[in-house]
Amino acid sequence: MDKFVSFWNMLLGVILSFRITDLIDILIISYIVYKMIQIVRETQAAHLVKGLLFLFAFALIAKILNLKTVGSITSNVFFWGPLAGIVLFQPELRRILERVGRTKMGTRFKYLLINNIDENEEKIERAIYKVANACEDLSRTRTGALIVFERKTKLGDVIETGVNLNADISEELIGNLFFKNSPLHDGAVIVRDGKIIAASCFLPKPSKEEYISRSLGSRHRAAIGMSENSDALVLVVSEETGSISIANDGKLKRHLNRTGMISYLQDGLIPKHPNESSKSIFGKAKKK
Repeated sequence: MDKFVSFWNMLLGVILSFRITDLIDILIISYIVYKMIQIVRETQAAHLVKGLLFLFAFALIAKILNLKTVGSITSNVFFWGPLAGIVLFQPELRRILERVGRTKMGTRFKYLLINNIDENEEKIERAIYKVANACEDLSRTRTGALIVFERKTKLGDVIETGVNLNADISEELIGNLFFKNSPLHDGAVIVRDGKIIAASCFLPKPSKEEYISRSLGSRHRAAIGMSENSDALVLVVSEETGSISIANDGKLKRHLNRTGMISYLQDGLIPKHPNESSKSIFGKAKKK
């Protein structure tokens, strides 16, 4: 009875001392934990978290049973574990930090501060249709192509590996760049704000290349690697089959037709106004 009264008094004291700032504190921490779980579940780091939970339970059992040797080993694992985790899961940690840094606030402020936003959107829209038309032609002739669309993450280090062009997009230019006898057909084309910035650029390899299907060639692997290391959209035309794919966030969407390709690029490259309702990534493409 005394224990129940003591517990009740403690609970009542907590409730009476609860302030609005405590509620805000709890909500912020809950949101951070929720977002971290959401991000970790989509990466290889999820296996690391499961392993840490297993080790923690193992260490707790060892302490309860007073297993000194096992306890010593697990304590050393927890001491050196964070350093080993940083080394082994560097790509996943980088992706998590990049995703945390990508917010929609910058996009919202653009509509308040930039007067020519509609003109910029029209430029990107025209570029999307020109790229789609060019890729259709490349697909028919089974000419391989690799086109990277830069978004928030700047790709200066990738651009430096290629040849600077800074040219307006046209179907003829894309066709010439990826023509088999062209000196710039190897590597990727980088597109920024509706213009071709560079060609013949080298892209990073995927972090878990051994898990990628053997049916995918070097272009598809490079596209996956680029999308893992940045928020870029990477369009691939297969030289073997003529199939069109787009890599985004380490995942590959394959066998796209013209409508699907345009819709995907529009949703990914043209920011929505704050009052625009969200639509499916494969929403109806605009006719042009």
